[in-house]
Amino acid sequence: MLLKKTDDLLKAVEKVFMKCSWVMTMIITLLIVIDVVLRFFFNRPLPATWEISEVAMPYIVMVGFAYTLTTNVHVNVSIVTDLLPPKVKFFFVSFRNLLSIALCAILTYWSWLRFVESFRMKEEILAAVQIPWWLGKFAMPLCFALFGLRFIMLFLNDVSTYSSLGRRTA
Repeated sequence: MLLKKTDDLLKAVEKVFMKCSWVMTMIITLLIVIDVVLRFFFNRPLPATWEISEVAMPYIVMVGFAYTLTTNVHVNVSIVTDLLPPKVKFFFVSFRNLLSIALCAILTYWSWLRFVESFRMKEEILAAVQIPWWLGKFAMPLCFALFGLRFIMLFLNDVSTYSSLGRRTA
């Protein structure tokens, strides 16, 4: 019951992040179109359009990682594992999830250190307007943490499903 509630909460958080990513994509697209029109017709481009889109891009790309895993549309090579018996397949899927959790934890920690360093030094992108570069660097620890949480939920759901199947056959 707690596992289901936690999974539902994580799905809700992922949906909010995805909607923010979609909105950000639309805003960046609109900014670029306005920039091109102003540049072409009036020779007056918007200042720092490229730099703003550069800061937003990690959020647009990385937010989708956990969501695609949640909706089960992530790349999944299962040619061999589909042929295996359920117990062996469970072992390989669990190993993949644990390995992914470890990788996400390492990347979250490493990128958090880079973000904190950038934030402390108030790093900015060289542009016509002041744009904090640490805003873009925050995407990596945030999104890898979310991705790692999704792998944890997959692992816990698999263990829960496997243990309930084991009780039924006993």
